[in-house]
Amino acid sequence: MDKKEIFLKNDFTLIKEGSADFYIHVADIPSKSMKVFYNKKMEINRDLSCLAVNAYRHLFNQKNLVIVDCMAASGISSLRMIKECNDIKKIFINDINPVAVDLIHKNIKLNKINGKSPEIIISQKDANLLFSEITQNICSHVKNSQKRPNVISIDPFGTPNLYIDGAFKAIQKTNGLMCITATDTAVLFGVRPQACIRKYMSKPLHTEYCKEIGARILVHFIARLANINKLGIIPILTFYSNHFIRVFALTIKNKKEISKNFINYGFVIHCNKCEYRTIIQNNVFKMPHECPNCGEKEKLNYAGPLWVGKIHDDLFIKEILNLNSKFSYSNQKKLDKILNFTLDEIKMPALYYNIHKLSQKLKLQEVPKMKDILNLIMKQGYRGSRTHFEFTSIKSDMSLELLKELLLEKYS
Repeated sequence: MDKKEIFLKNDFTLIKEGSADFYIHVADIPSKSMKVFYNKKMEINRDLSCLAVNAYRHLFNQKNLVIVDCMAASGISSLRMIKECNDIKKIFINDINPVAVDLIHKNIKLNKINGKSPEIIISQKDANLLFSEITQNICSHVKNSQKRPNVISIDPFGTPNLYIDGAFKAIQKTNGLMCITATDTAVLFGVRPQACIRKYMSKPLHTEYCKEIGARILVHFIARLANINKLGIIPILTFYSNHFIRVFALTIKNKKEISKNFINYGFVIHCNKCEYRTIIQNNVFKMPHECPNCGEKEKLNYAGPLWVGKIHDDLFIKEILNLNSKFSYSNQKKLDKILNFTLDEIKMPALYYNIHKLSQKLKLQEVPKMKDILNLIMKQGYRGSRTHFEFTSIKSDMSLELLKELLLEKYS
């Protein structure tokens, strides 16, 4: 065994993910203390991102893509995009950690793609500095001959809130693709409400449907930062899995379209006594002072502001599903299941009912199967679907009170 092999064996682990091979530093548990952060559980995030970039290129006729991976760590996400995505002209692979940048160079060399198309720009900078330099470079070129990034990926350990404003300044103004991950789910889901108000300027609620509330808070925050930059967004996929939320959103710059989007800002009203819930669109004067269902005043609560409109686009999801069937990802079946649930929930009202928790509260003799309860709901003339936020939950236009009566009648 030569010195190089001993070095790699002692300090690095060689891993294959998707189409890429790469080194990571030896570590037992993913944490901020790792020399370069890598989390195997986030592989599904990277699978989805590659599929989303390919779907975006096809659906929106984007050519010669310019991509920014501003927090690349080992570089695995960028490496996979280079190998698995079509028509990439240039990719920025950046991390502020010098150890990470050194590892990125090693992984580029390992995959034998250095010097080939696309143009690869590796840097060691704060993400906001990178965005600022890209923006300045674009503005300094005559007649904006320098192309803006089509795709920007923000994938931090924790909140993305510090980096979204800079990304909007740099990205393509119409049909740019923002890919934003948040892993601070305890904050967004209402476990740490004060932190959510501080980071996202929105009040969360730790309810049975808190995952959707958290996702909608994140989408609203992204939309408002877009507005500050004279832009708007169209969310085309809001994906929850494994304690992270990944939002894919298109940029829009037409002022009329941006103004139309304001109807998607609002609040969730929740009664802690009877668990009634409803959506209030962007008008605080319409917020009730007592529960419309039970009349309770003291236990009436709210979440928001948040995004109350559509958070998925069916054409985009169908294209991802089509592409997913052509790849051999280890998460192929899981992605297929989750994405089909997102398709089902598109036409459903916001917020969901956790059937397991509801069955427990109602002291039912058995927990009904999701398929059976959906069939019962539809026989009553209502709509219903599964939700990707919780596999034990459903969405329906049937009220909670009617759902409780139906469950008690059939399963008590």
